[in-house]
Amino acid sequence: MVLLLWFIVVAAAIFRGTSQAASPIVDTCIACHSRDQVVSLYQISTHGKLSIGCEGCHGGDSSQTEKSKAHAGYFIARPDTSATLEMCGKCHGQPLEFFKTSRHVAARPNAARLDCVECHGVHAIGAASESFRWPQFCASCHGLEYLPQLPKPFQEMLAMIDELNDGMHRLESKSRVEPELIQRRKEIRHMISELVHRTDSKSGVERIPHILELESSLKRKITADRNR
Repeated sequence: MVLLLWFIVVAAAIFRGTSQAASPIVDTCIACHSRDQVVSLYQISTHGKLSIGCEGCHGGDSSQTEKSKAHAGYFIARPDTSATLEMCGKCHGQPLEFFKTSRHVAARPNAARLDCVECHGVHAIGAASESFRWPQFCASCHGLEYLPQLPKPFQEMLAMIDELNDGMHRLESKSRVEPELIQRRKEIRHMISELVHRTDSKSGVERIPHILELESSLKRKITADRNR
């Protein structure tokens, strides 16, 4: 009798596990917008690779199948500048605080000259095309008649990070990326982030030589690993 009860309990547990596996949770945001280009862009983005769903930024309820319910509550479809800063700042608090004190923010409160997506992109964030280059991108504003050119050390720093990204992508294609390389690049990008989000050109010029040294060291390591 005890053996029979044990068998029933085990069988029920197996059935529940099979039933749950056969009925995965459906992300209705992806299902409804599957024909939109934003979905394909999102899927190759940093947010997509980290499984940060649509509701992580836009709000709403991705488990609902009716549009009115899926878009209920705190939901933002097309955020303006202020809403974009608030949206990104939920996860990226420190860069936002740096940005608020930078020259990219106008003198008037809550009147930013830029917001996060104008530099980082929207749904394809973290998945820039191979032709994308930071120095040229920044030069689309800096160097025009109303803004001075970026100092040469800044341009060298940005050019080097592009070279590191290219090298990492080539290693990824050969499945040779070591965790140490990823961590070192992450640390360098964090240093650059502090300078850029603060628009701290004076302190930046003093700190950039150290960053360039770190970038050069990492570049040599990436090259060595690629030639193995």
